[in-house]
Amino acid sequence: MSNSGGGAPRGISLTNTVHSEVAPCLPLPSLPVFCGAHDQELRLFEGPSNLRSLNRNEVLNQASKIADLLGATDISYLNLRAEATTLPYGFLEPPVLHNEVLRCNSDAFEYISPGPIKQQFYSGMLSEKKLFDHNMSTASPPRDVGGSHNHQADHVLTNDKFKSSSRKPKVKKRGTDEFLSSTAPDPIELQDASIRDFSEFLEEFCGRAEIHTDGDDAELLQLPLSDLRLLVNEITSVRAKKILQLIPVDILARLLRVLDHQIHRAEGLSVNECESSDSDVVSSVCGALESIHAALAIMAYNDMPKQLYKEEIIERILEFSKHQIGDIMSARDPVYRALHKPNENGTLEGDEDEEPEADFGPANKRRRTIRSAKVKKSSSNRVSAAVNTIFQKLCTILIFLKDLLTIERLSDSCILQLLKTSLTTFLVDNIQLLQLKAIGLISGIFYSYKQHRTYVIDEVLQLLLKLPSSKRMPRTYHLPDEEQRQIQMVTALLIQLVHSSANPPDALKQTSNASIIFEVSVDASYPIKCHEAVTETCCLFWSRVLQRFTSIKTQDASELKTMMENLVRDLLTTLNLPEYPASAPLLEVLCVLLLQNAGPKSKDIAARSMAIDLLGTIAVRLKHDSVLYRKEKFCIVQELISTENFEHAYPNDFCAVCMDGRVEKPLFLCQGCQRLFHADCMGVREHEVPTRGWYCQFCHCKKQLLVLQSYCNSHCKDDGKKSYSEKTSEVTDSIAKVELVQQMLLNYLQDGGSTDDVHFFIRWFYLCLWYKDDPHSREKFYCYLARLKSNDIVRNSGIVSSLLTRDSVKKIALALAQNNSFSRGFDKILHLLLVSLRENSPVIRTKALRAVSLIVETDPEVLCDKLVQKAVEGRFCDSSISVREAALELVGRHIASHPDVGLKYFEKVAERIKDTGVSVRKRAIRIIREMCLSNSNFSEFTRACIEIISRVTDEESSIQDLICKTFHEFWFEEPSGSQGRLFGDGSSVPLEVAKKTEQIVEMLRRIPNHQLLVSVIKRNLALDFLPQSAKAAGVNPVSLASVHKRCELMCKFLLERILQVEEMNNEEVEVRTLPYVLLLHVFCAVDPTLCTPASDPSQFVVTLQPYLKTQADSRTVAKLLESIIFIIDSVLPLLRKLPQNVVEELEQDLKQMIVRHPFLTVVHACIKGLCSVSKVAGKGSAVVEYLVQLFLKRLDNLGFDNKQQVGRSLFCLGLLIRYGNALLSTSGSNNRNIDVKNSLNLFKKYLQAEDFVLKVRSLQALGYVLIARPEYMLEKDVGKILEATLSSGTDVRLKMQTLQNIYEYLLDAESQMGVDKTSNNVVGDSVDVGQSVPVAAGAGDTNICGGIIQLYWDNILGRCLDVNEQVRQSAVKIVEIVLRQGLVHPITCVPYLIALETDPLEATSKLAHHLLMNMNEKYPAFFESRLGDGLQMSFLFISSMVGSSENPNPKAQIKVPDSMKGKVDNGSFTYARLGVCRIYKLIRGNRLSRNKFMSSVVRKFDTPSWNHYVVPFLMYCTEILALLPFTQPEEPLYLIYAINRVIQVRSGTLEANMKSFLHSLSEDAKVVHGNGMTQQRLSSDPTCNHAIPVDLNGTLRLESADLSNVSASMDQNTHYQNSYGTPDLTQDDLQKIQADCLAATALQLLMKLKRHLKIVYSLNDARCQEFSPNEPPKPGEALSRQSIPFNIGQMHIDPPTTYQEVLQRYQEFKNALKEDTIDYAVYTANIKRRAPPSRRGGKSRCRDDDDDDDDWSSGVRRLSNSGRRSSGRGRQWL
Repeated sequence: MSNSGGGAPRGISLTNTVHSEVAPCLPLPSLPVFCGAHDQELRLFEGPSNLRSLNRNEVLNQASKIADLLGATDISYLNLRAEATTLPYGFLEPPVLHNEVLRCNSDAFEYISPGPIKQQFYSGMLSEKKLFDHNMSTASPPRDVGGSHNHQADHVLTNDKFKSSSRKPKVKKRGTDEFLSSTAPDPIELQDASIRDFSEFLEEFCGRAEIHTDGDDAELLQLPLSDLRLLVNEITSVRAKKILQLIPVDILARLLRVLDHQIHRAEGLSVNECESSDSDVVSSVCGALESIHAALAIMAYNDMPKQLYKEEIIERILEFSKHQIGDIMSARDPVYRALHKPNENGTLEGDEDEEPEADFGPANKRRRTIRSAKVKKSSSNRVSAAVNTIFQKLCTILIFLKDLLTIERLSDSCILQLLKTSLTTFLVDNIQLLQLKAIGLISGIFYSYKQHRTYVIDEVLQLLLKLPSSKRMPRTYHLPDEEQRQIQMVTALLIQLVHSSANPPDALKQTSNASIIFEVSVDASYPIKCHEAVTETCCLFWSRVLQRFTSIKTQDASELKTMMENLVRDLLTTLNLPEYPASAPLLEVLCVLLLQNAGPKSKDIAARSMAIDLLGTIAVRLKHDSVLYRKEKFCIVQELISTENFEHAYPNDFCAVCMDGRVEKPLFLCQGCQRLFHADCMGVREHEVPTRGWYCQFCHCKKQLLVLQSYCNSHCKDDGKKSYSEKTSEVTDSIAKVELVQQMLLNYLQDGGSTDDVHFFIRWFYLCLWYKDDPHSREKFYCYLARLKSNDIVRNSGIVSSLLTRDSVKKIALALAQNNSFSRGFDKILHLLLVSLRENSPVIRTKALRAVSLIVETDPEVLCDKLVQKAVEGRFCDSSISVREAALELVGRHIASHPDVGLKYFEKVAERIKDTGVSVRKRAIRIIREMCLSNSNFSEFTRACIEIISRVTDEESSIQDLICKTFHEFWFEEPSGSQGRLFGDGSSVPLEVAKKTEQIVEMLRRIPNHQLLVSVIKRNLALDFLPQSAKAAGVNPVSLASVHKRCELMCKFLLERILQVEEMNNEEVEVRTLPYVLLLHVFCAVDPTLCTPASDPSQFVVTLQPYLKTQADSRTVAKLLESIIFIIDSVLPLLRKLPQNVVEELEQDLKQMIVRHPFLTVVHACIKGLCSVSKVAGKGSAVVEYLVQLFLKRLDNLGFDNKQQVGRSLFCLGLLIRYGNALLSTSGSNNRNIDVKNSLNLFKKYLQAEDFVLKVRSLQALGYVLIARPEYMLEKDVGKILEATLSSGTDVRLKMQTLQNIYEYLLDAESQMGVDKTSNNVVGDSVDVGQSVPVAAGAGDTNICGGIIQLYWDNILGRCLDVNEQVRQSAVKIVEIVLRQGLVHPITCVPYLIALETDPLEATSKLAHHLLMNMNEKYPAFFESRLGDGLQMSFLFISSMVGSSENPNPKAQIKVPDSMKGKVDNGSFTYARLGVCRIYKLIRGNRLSRNKFMSSVVRKFDTPSWNHYVVPFLMYCTEILALLPFTQPEEPLYLIYAINRVIQVRSGTLEANMKSFLHSLSEDAKVVHGNGMTQQRLSSDPTCNHAIPVDLNGTLRLESADLSNVSASMDQNTHYQNSYGTPDLTQDDLQKIQADCLAATALQLLMKLKRHLKIVYSLNDARCQEFSPNEPPKPGEALSRQSIPFNIGQMHIDPPTTYQEVLQRYQEFKNALKEDTIDYAVYTANIKRRAPPSRRGGKSRCRDDDDDDDDWSSGVRRLSNSGRRSSGRGRQWL
């Protein structure tokens, strides 16, 4: 308790705490209840005592020691109660110890002056701050329950600092001793003596201040500071004795006049101006503050005479306090001092009515200009000490001002001045204690002066706006929490204002009389009205905030949003803490308003975005609390959740909560329910639990509520309220669990609360909340009021206080909060967020998805909700790739921890594997992988594998790597554990490997093509999916060997399973065996060594050979035989020697199947296998030659009659020559070349057959022979056959077969590359015989394969644009392998691949795009140079899809319909647009490339030449350009720039030529022959032969002399036509004018395109003119696009043939030029293309045309880049 230092003891230097809260934590003696202490047990020793009696000798012997201890101790820490001696003892023992202590020291319990420890608390600012920072609102001093005020704990702050050695309070104590005697004199006499002494003291004090003069008025002197402090101490002592109101009023009035003079004398002084050692200013200011303290101590006491409250005294107190607070803020905060220097009058600059918003910006922006002053060190320290003294005194004054508000009604001017002064303190740093007192004062004003509430809320908002706008706003208000969390001071103020708005009745707050609850003048609806007032306050605040948000600029809106985020963060920090119930209503009202602003009907995107952010943050907290509530194991919360009665039977020797009966933890017996508890299980401190007579919290609160109900019922009966008593008894017979838990919270707040009335407001706030939700609240109105005064009622019944720990109370507050309306509003917030996921705005969708993600992160079970699932799955199909990926990420994060979630979303996630976004596909694959790996029994594992493996051929290499890595983890990764268990008896395969293999087999059963699995296994065997860094470092050989060994074990297992299935003797043996054989086929295709175990290499061949004897001829058996033969064929070359009997059986079986088996695929496999057997056995070509002769003879015998047998023989003969070529060439036969030539002649003969089946078979056989002997493809006769079969008019089957032959040849050549050593000789032979191998320019390939492909390359490319999709697909596959091998120059196929981008068949278009993408990476120059040609090729290709007439392009041989008039159908154009858009996206990233592309397309319009598809092609190009996916503003601007260049160069000359032609034609047509024919001649008018000058801005300058006769000639034309008919055109004239008309049509299309671009992308003329392609793009410039369709209108496709048509084309071209002069804004105002009004209203349209023509031809016409004309006239073309 003692402290030798000058500062405050460390044990109590806690922020935001007061004495009564610190005391329980200090090692102080705990006195009995009758002495005023909390606890009933006195502990003077370390261990707990088991004896309850205090009358024991060992205790009584300590009475002298206790008396000495109390005499030197500030016993205000002990929470003494003045009325404790009047309490009935009840079951407690007589106060023998109390009397013994008084006998030893009669002043032991006196409470008049502070002890020595307390004097040291206020010597430094740090200790002052720590001491007075109360956790809730230390706005009022300690208050006794009787209604009178005891301010000693907070008021006597610095009275001893400047005190003399003589201590006046000791005199008072000696005076008290004189009245004490052993006979205990009459208390009335003691009171009268105290009144008399204090009155004499006041008269003496006033006498020293007054100097009487001749007049009536006495002159007043300035009193010493010590006298004023002594006065304050005496007033405090009298207040403690509760006799201040008994002092004569004239004496008090005289005293207030003296004190007012002391204040007046110090007006205008400032401690900040004291720069010397002179302390007169400091003394005057301190004296004035002491005078204010004394005056307020008198006026802020209850029941004082009204004549004491003079307005001028109060105003002077307020004004002086205001200035001193300003001085303190300047002294404490250098920034504030720099911004508010005092002027000559002593007031702060800017203290008038202006708004100092600019003065309180962010701290890092405020200029810290601190005034430098040279002051001695001692003087500086003195001034600092004075500032601290004044600071502490001002805190005390603010406390008294709050009390004064409730006693005397102040004027509005005083209230507003108090508010402004108090609110200003929040803008200054380092005065946290003063801010805490200001919070209490503002809350008091808010409670007592309801008419100013709106003003207070507005000022709080203005205060928030002045604070620094940063997410790291300093938080200096410490919460009463173990983690020492903090919030903003302004947030604490706002919470206190809401608490004060609950309007508790004044009578309940001011008295401790319990019966007052029946005398209050409120009805049963009052608590509901109080709750409505709370809601109104919250609405007022948030509505003002949101109104401000919608009415300010973007930058200010961002700062306001940050301010709101800070507020919400603070409110969420205090949410569900027991001392801050107002946080929930504040957040609830905010949510209601935000739900309105963020709804679908709101048009303000910024407001909706902010609302979604805040709602998401709040919803996350609500869900977090809900999860904590569900998982909470605290017994009280569990009792609240459970539906069972807590009084059911429990074991005798175990804790009723944890069911643990260990002896290490003591068990405590509840006297009520007779249950045993551990102290920590009940949430109480073990050392606080009495050993006897203890009640658990439920029994304690139940007993308490029963007492309250009984008390209310008895009083109601006594007062005649019998009807209410009956209703109450009916309702309150049973007490609900929730009421018990509520009472626990109230008890904690009342028993452990602060000394002021803040917790009273909090308890009333809780009662109003619960009252609103209670359906029987009106019947229990008085019971609710009684719960507010429970201590006053229940204390007399002997029930002890609550012992719950703070952590337990927090859990209780959280549990109770789950039933309020705010927590129930989570569903509404979630519904809004889910609705926002479907918004059109990507900003809204993204923020809503982020909010939902945070909610799901808190509780993944939310994903199982049907509405959430529907909304999230909807975002899987969002138009934005980032949103789709985020939606998948939302689900993927919780797959492992919640497998049921994965199962619900599997279907939709699997669909995203085919997504167009690479990142989306990756995320979908990863999610499915997590589903499979996290759940070994995942029911959709096979389906998942099928979906994943379907993307193994993805065009993105990273996805291929991811898929291979996924299957490596599924099947090929060695498990960490041991593999002791084997698959079966006699098997060497581990059970784990067997299970993985069965999974692969199951997947293989469901996929149609096993080539995908081949790719996966191949890359896993090579570990080809590892990242580049790992590949660069080298693949670990141990890992490679591990995968290879695992695959060998899988192959062994497959062989064992095949034998097991065979042993079943089932009818469907082949069906069940096939999947295992197919998988073995796959492994063997990847690496045949897997089927050649080192222990027995021939095991697989020997085991599988007997299956070749199968006689069934079903398709399943055919597949089975194919796979077995393939396996044997692959393994045979790896075997050194086979048993002779096996070789003979193989030959015999294969020969039999070649001759007899009905399935040609099996025959194919048998022939290949037979050739391999012959090679391995070393028997030469005997068997092959035998079969060749066999089939030749069969063909000779059959002729053309038996088509099936002829086709089979041709097929077998071709295959025998293909696979037996090596055997035949080494057999030593001299007739091998003759045999091949004879075979070729034979195939040619059958090619002449009429039947297409025989033609196809012979062509197929011919292809097999050419694969073996490719040199024959260089012969002319074979070349003619191949060219004929690849022509456009050939039957599709023949084209397909020829392409298939070429494709197989290329694959075979690729496989033999670097292996076949005889290829060079073949090339040499072909060259020697004079065959010229054509080489493409730059290809540099002299290989025979490259020469062959180049020979037929044009034909192959022609088939890429064939009308049959299968032919196109086969041809583009050949292009792929040709480009891969580099056999031709890449530039030759670019136009065809661009055309194939528009293919309706998705597989073809994707393959073409993939090839173009690779080419663009390798050869960007080749790619870009042919883009224009590719666009033209795509048009021809699309036209061929719907036409039948011959296309003039002989290479592509495309057909274009005449009836279409150049237009393609909508479906074909859609594919074309998508294809061209994909191409454009390839080059969009390079500015030069995309500009080249657009320029090349625009150049097509420059000099077109007539043919019957040129205009449709130009229209096609126009529509393609209009629909390009532009993303940057410079893209459409450059396109307009390119269009303007063409128009500027061509339009003037073209227009002049057409005019001149028409003019000369009309002149020449006047010469008419007798036969009526008009002889025409061309006029060599000079205006037709020179270009009209065009400047850089597009201005066309036409000389007036050139156009002087235009109007007259037009009139003459019309007159002549009417008189003499239409002039005829000669062939030369016609050709010339048709070229001009075509050029005019092309320019018209460009002008329409330009106008559309300007409208869609909102590009005005000025912006188009400012654009320069050489300038760098402007960063951050956004591109806005309107959804307006491009209507190209009707165009003339055919050339003009008559004079009238030429004239019409001229008029249309002229109108188009006029329209080009009108800015885009004219068209955006009317998208329906209505003609703009003419200046000459009332005239007909024809007349308007004539007028426009006259006006246009009479002057200068100016065009800019955008086509604006200075006159602005023109008419839109329809």
